[in-house]
Amino acid sequence: MGQFYKLVYGDYMQRTRSYAFLITLAISLYAAYSFVPPQDANYTTLRIGKYLGVNNSAWTGYLTAMMTSIFLSAIGFYLVNSNIKKDVDTGVGMIVATTSITNFRYLLSKAAGNFMVLLSIMIIIGMMSAVVFLIRPGNYSFELMPFITPFLFITTPTLFFISSLAVFAEVVLHRYTIVMNIVFLFLFFSLLPAQQNIPAVLDLMGTKTVITTMETLVRESYHEQNTAFGMGFHVGNKGILKPFTFEGVNWTVFYVITRLLWMGLGLALIYVSSLLFHRFDITESVKKQKKQKPAKVDDSVTAAVVKNLKEIRLAALPKIKPAFGIIPLIKTELLMLYRKGPKWMWLLNLGGMTALAFAPLTIAHQIVMPVLWFLQIGRWSDLATKEKTNRIHYFTFASYKPLTRLFSAQLVAGITLSISLAAPLLLRYAIAGEFLPVITLLFGALFIVLSAVFTGILSGGKKLFEILFFFLTYCNMNKVPVLDYFGALNHGNSYVTLMAVLLIILAAASFLYRKFEISRL
Repeated sequence: MGQFYKLVYGDYMQRTRSYAFLITLAISLYAAYSFVPPQDANYTTLRIGKYLGVNNSAWTGYLTAMMTSIFLSAIGFYLVNSNIKKDVDTGVGMIVATTSITNFRYLLSKAAGNFMVLLSIMIIIGMMSAVVFLIRPGNYSFELMPFITPFLFITTPTLFFISSLAVFAEVVLHRYTIVMNIVFLFLFFSLLPAQQNIPAVLDLMGTKTVITTMETLVRESYHEQNTAFGMGFHVGNKGILKPFTFEGVNWTVFYVITRLLWMGLGLALIYVSSLLFHRFDITESVKKQKKQKPAKVDDSVTAAVVKNLKEIRLAALPKIKPAFGIIPLIKTELLMLYRKGPKWMWLLNLGGMTALAFAPLTIAHQIVMPVLWFLQIGRWSDLATKEKTNRIHYFTFASYKPLTRLFSAQLVAGITLSISLAAPLLLRYAIAGEFLPVITLLFGALFIVLSAVFTGILSGGKKLFEILFFFLTYCNMNKVPVLDYFGALNHGNSYVTLMAVLLIILAAASFLYRKFEISRL
C-alpha cells in the first residue's frame, strides 16, 4: 500500500507544479466567479423557461457543481491525459516495469493521481464560489449542506470517471493522440446535458435529475408550461426572467446508485486497460517486420564497386553551395503537418471543407469551422515544441538563424494549413462581397497558430494548448461572444482592432520568448 501511495503522491505533486495546472487553475477561478452571475449581470448560466433561481445557498451550490461537472470534464481530460507517456519519455516507466507492482495497481495509481488533480480544482472552485456568495450582497444566509452535497453527488463521480477514461484512452490509443482527441470531443458533446432524452442512468454529468426537479418545481409552483432549460452562457434578455426559489434535491437511492455505477465503470475501464497495457515494452506493440536475408553479391561486382570508389576524385566534385533560404524549411514543416496522424483523418478534413462550401453560412461559420480547426489540434499543439520533445533542440537552436528561418517556417506552415482549411468559407464570403468575415476568419487562423506556438514555448509541451483550444471550441459552439476568436459572433471595427492588437502581442511574445530560449542554449 505504501508503494501505491508513493506513486499517487509523486504523480500528484509533479503535475500540480506544472504550468498547465496553474493556468487551468486560474481559468477555473475565473469560471467559478462567472458560473453564478450577480443580479445585475447581463447573462445567465442556467434558466428554466422564463424563470431564474434566486442566489441562495442551494442554487449557488447546485449551479456551480453542475457547471463544474461539465467544465472540468471538458478541460480535465486534456489536463490529465498523456500521463503514462511522460513515464515513457522520462524513463521512469522502465523502472516501474522492473518492480513487482501489477498493471492494475499502476494504472489505478495513475487514475487516482488524475482524480486528485481534478478534485483539487473542484475544491478550489467550490471555495471560490462560497467566497463569492459571501461577499456579494444578498438576503440569504449561507447553508453548508445544500452547498456542498451537489459537489459530492454530481461532480465527484464525473471527475473519477474522466480520470479513469483518460488512462484507458492513453493505453488503447497511445499511438493515435489525434484520434483520442477527436473521439473525446464527440463523446463529450454527446453526453452534454442537452441530451435530456437519455435515461438518468446514462447521465454522466449527473445533471438530469437536478434539472428535472427544477422543471417540475417551476411547472407545479408557477403553473408554467414552458419549462425548457437552458444551460450555458446566455447573454441578454435577463430582464424578462422571473425569480423562483430552489431549495435543493431530495437525493434518492437510485440516483446515488447511478453515480456509484459511473465510478464502478471507471474502475472497469482501469481493469480492461491493465489487460491491454504494454508495461513499457513499446517494441511489442509495434509490428515487427520480418528480417530479410541479404542477397548474395558476386565477388566480381564487389570488386568493380570498390574500383569505382577508388577512382573518385574529390577535386572533380562540384562545390557545395549552401542554401540559406526559408522555402525548403517551409516545405518540410508542411510535409510534417500533412503526415502527422492517420491518413484517413484527411477524409474528415475534406468532408469538413465540403461542408464549409455547401452548408448554410451561419452553420458553416459557427459550427463546422471551429470543429474542423479542432480536428487539427494534434498537428498544431507541438508545432514549436517537437524539437524539445524529441530532444534535438540543441541541434536546431544552434543552426543558422534559427529564429528567422526555422521558427518563421513553422509559423508560416501552421498558418498555411489553417487558412487552407478555411479556404472554401473564405471564398464564399469573398464572392458575396463580405470582406469583414474574411478578415475575421484570417485573424482566427492566425490566432490558432500563434496561441499554439506561444503556449507551447511557455509551457514546454502541448498539453496547455490542448486544454485552452478545447475550452475555446466548446465556448464558441455554445456561442460565448467574449471568446469568439474567428468572428462567428462578433463583428465591427472594434472587434477587428482588438484581435489585431492581440495577434501582435502573441507574435511579439512568441518571438521574444523563443529568442530568450535560444540565447540560453
